[in-house]
Amino acid sequence: MTLPAGALPPADAPALLSSSEITERAAWPIEPGLTMLNHGSYGICPVAIRDAQRRLRERMDADPVRFFKADMEALADRARDRVSRLVNADPGCLALVPNATLAMASVLHSIDLQPGDEVLVTNHEYNATLNELGRLCARSGARIVTAELPLLDVSPELVIERIREKLSERTTLVIVSHVASASALVLPIHEIVRTVRERGIDILVDGAHAPGQVPVDLGALRPTYYAASAHKWLCTPKGTGFFYAEADKHGSIQPLALSCRVHDLRDDRAPFLCDFDYVGTNDYTGNLIMPEAIEHLAAQLPGGIDELMRRNRALVIEGSRLVAERTGAVLAAPESMIGSMCGLILPDDPAPGRPTRYDDPIWDALLERHRIQVPVWPLAGVARRIMRVSAHLYNTLADYEKLAEALGEELERERALASKRSA
Repeated sequence: MTLPAGALPPADAPALLSSSEITERAAWPIEPGLTMLNHGSYGICPVAIRDAQRRLRERMDADPVRFFKADMEALADRARDRVSRLVNADPGCLALVPNATLAMASVLHSIDLQPGDEVLVTNHEYNATLNELGRLCARSGARIVTAELPLLDVSPELVIERIREKLSERTTLVIVSHVASASALVLPIHEIVRTVRERGIDILVDGAHAPGQVPVDLGALRPTYYAASAHKWLCTPKGTGFFYAEADKHGSIQPLALSCRVHDLRDDRAPFLCDFDYVGTNDYTGNLIMPEAIEHLAAQLPGGIDELMRRNRALVIEGSRLVAERTGAVLAAPESMIGSMCGLILPDDPAPGRPTRYDDPIWDALLERHRIQVPVWPLAGVARRIMRVSAHLYNTLADYEKLAEALGEELERERALASKRSA
């Protein structure tokens, strides 16, 4: 689909991909020979969407004044409308942001924490959230309370119990992941939100890994806040995400940086949307191309994104069980708490402290010797060594068979190293 340079289509029309391009088989720009089993960290954007974003950037540069002052707002509304239908939320309650980290920070900075307030988290939360929260608690005198969740022997009932027993009269906010990043644990989010809100406490859900991996229905969930990245499981370009806030919270939430337009209040548009849609000159094209990205992904299987999520979940469970059976690794969660990622607990490193390029020598070895990209890392207080495997449309069971063979080889190398060190 070709438009003249600088000519943007109407906001309610497909902007950059024809119907045939939307429905064509996705092409993935993965390095030849690389087995990618780490979709979860950064996602991968299909070639068609990457190229569509490039064309949108070209139009932005053809007349940036028109783009930023006249066209971008309508395109943002168009993107917001498509996301709202995906997650069943009022589009007026959705702000577009570069990623979930910025969304989480924006919400945290909007909350007036006082000395003695308690913010409840779990020991599976993402470090960026904990770091920002720690900074704010140090300034305010609030304190962090942690609900300890295990991996082995974990269950939805145990998660609810551990969170409930940590709630107190001083709990101001609960922060919990929908899908935990490092451990890949899918938490019983509907039961958690219900438990917290019945106590009259606000809850901020970190949904960075959720849309496109597990079903998200914000209308049924009814959180106070919900933050998400789109570049992961929805395969949008990098620098894309959104967050939801209940309408009565909009007046207290602003971006961490205020643009030159914030003071310009309008009768036709809520400040919540104005403030987040434009935070100074930036490349917003990733978020603006989200409608095409979602439609392209949904077109890959007859049952759309729902079928894709079921397919990926079934594959990662089958593949992870295969790896566990052949290597002695241990599945870190029951099947009911697995999405499109799965954690595998590995034997402890026999020579801790070895220099690594990534987070663990096994990660390095699998990439350097076997061309497999899969993360291995510690999760403090939970497990010393977790391998997190992912599944997306470009993966097949053969990828996990390759991983099982390579991991078995590398664990045998480590056993030999341990014997040598103990001799």
